[in-house]
Amino acid sequence: MSDDRKPMIECRDVQKYYGDYHALRGIDLTIREGEFFSLLGPSGCGKTTLLRTIAGFEDISSGAVLIDGRHMEDVPANQRPTNMVFQSYAIFPHLTVAQNVAFGLRRDPRGKAEKAALVEEALGMVGLAGYGGRAAHALSGGQRQRVALARALILKPKVLLLDEPLSALDRKMREQMQVELIKLQRQVGITFVLVTHDQEEALVMSDRIAVMFEGEIAQLDGPEALYARPANRRVADFIGVMNFLPARVIEDLPEGGARVEVAGLGVVDLPARQISRANPDDRAVTVGFRPETMTLIGPGQSHGQARETAATIDEVVYYGDMTYYDLRLDGAARLDGQARTVRISMRNVFGRDVQDVGTRTRLAWSPGSLVLFR
Repeated sequence: MSDDRKPMIECRDVQKYYGDYHALRGIDLTIREGEFFSLLGPSGCGKTTLLRTIAGFEDISSGAVLIDGRHMEDVPANQRPTNMVFQSYAIFPHLTVAQNVAFGLRRDPRGKAEKAALVEEALGMVGLAGYGGRAAHALSGGQRQRVALARALILKPKVLLLDEPLSALDRKMREQMQVELIKLQRQVGITFVLVTHDQEEALVMSDRIAVMFEGEIAQLDGPEALYARPANRRVADFIGVMNFLPARVIEDLPEGGARVEVAGLGVVDLPARQISRANPDDRAVTVGFRPETMTLIGPGQSHGQARETAATIDEVVYYGDMTYYDLRLDGAARLDGQARTVRISMRNVFGRDVQDVGTRTRLAWSPGSLVLFR
């Protein structure tokens, strides 16, 4: 997505209090026109509160919210250029699919035929063409979710707000709907803002993601940057799986780099782009890496220019397409005397055998996969 797209939503130092509870703490955020944007974080982090302030369902204590360049102060929810799909879908079971979708048009001055055409257009967008006469109570969970989307899109909002819309679906249907939502957003071209606590969902669907903790944005980035270069250890811990090993900074290098001794891996030189100096919890220096960035080397195999580390397999978990290994690295206890295991994931391609617990093995890795948290 081009960065020169105009701002569609702007939050400027947004504060929200519920009595003494500080729910939103100085949120500064710009969401672009036509962007699929996600607010990601654990329960209670403020992401749904922020979504509701954009929608107008919650007043802010101070700051400003702008939509399409217009201040939303004193603009009620039903007059904002937004619509929301709720977690519960809010489908009326006693109405037909068409009646549910047309509900937002009940005060629209257009004639019956024109409204019916709009309903069919909206149902076609979400893959429910011809379903207008169906009873809403007879729909599956995925179909109800589509009806809720059609009802929100029929009003042609500039922004569609999605409050954990897939959380009630089973895994297979959720993954299918993730892809369909991406296609739908590209088709209609409007700004989507998704609230989710599911890291994988946010990574799959979003152009950019704001990770929130305790009413603040900890990192705002694209999915790849967020996953590969988390801003701090808390973000790294929350997004996917990351291994952490104790480390010691030997010396600072030119241009912001550092020479580091990593437990079990030895001495490495890391450039500034692989170093996070935001350590809000005052934890000890650590180095992190993702399970898929390191590779087990079978007997008689080599791995080009990669570094190698000896290890023992402590546990094997087979998932069909993937196998996860818990490994005890030789020398991992050198820095602080504590034995540690790391988790490595290996895709089960043809000809690759699953190794057994207790096997002595070698681990291939590159310094480029490491992130230093100091």
